[in-house]
Amino acid sequence: MILRWIFIPMLAFGLAACAPTGGFRGDGDQSLRDTDLEPITVRVSGLGTYADAASDRTDSRKRLLARRASQLDAYRNLVERVYGTVVYGSSTVNDFVLRNDMFRTYVDSYIRGAKLVAVNEHSDGVFETVMELKLEPRFRACVAKVADDQVQDLCPIPMPQDNDSIGDVQSRGVDSLYYLE
Repeated sequence: MILRWIFIPMLAFGLAACAPTGGFRGDGDQSLRDTDLEPITVRVSGLGTYADAASDRTDSRKRLLARRASQLDAYRNLVERVYGTVVYGSSTVNDFVLRNDMFRTYVDSYIRGAKLVAVNEHSDGVFETVMELKLEPRFRACVAKVADDQVQDLCPIPMPQDNDSIGDVQSRGVDSLYYLE
């Protein structure tokens, strides 16, 4: 009986002494800082054109294809900005002279919540599509917690919350290929 009164408090003290006192990187303290973060808006533009600006301008099919090419280029640029891109390259050198230099880029991702801001057709036959994506604090917090090569798998972009139309940019006939980001 006396042994039980000595053994149980010693066991409780030993377990309490071995308990961790600090938190890990993803503890509740991190979630408090997440609420202080503001969403980041990423804006990109994509370009597309038709082969011959003089004759193809009247062909509706070629104009639609050029517009679609600019939209797909904007999506690709958006994915590259958020998740990055994989670059494969090889170079051949013979007698200290570069003989062949080849690079390929690879992008494979899933984007949701992207908004089409503007589609402009410039006088030289170039279509420019401007898109933006609001990166919520939840996404930024997830990116901060995981390794770079796991971001795409573990941190999906959440759908925007609340009123995400606040601060939207409307196209007003902007005729410029350059936008401040």
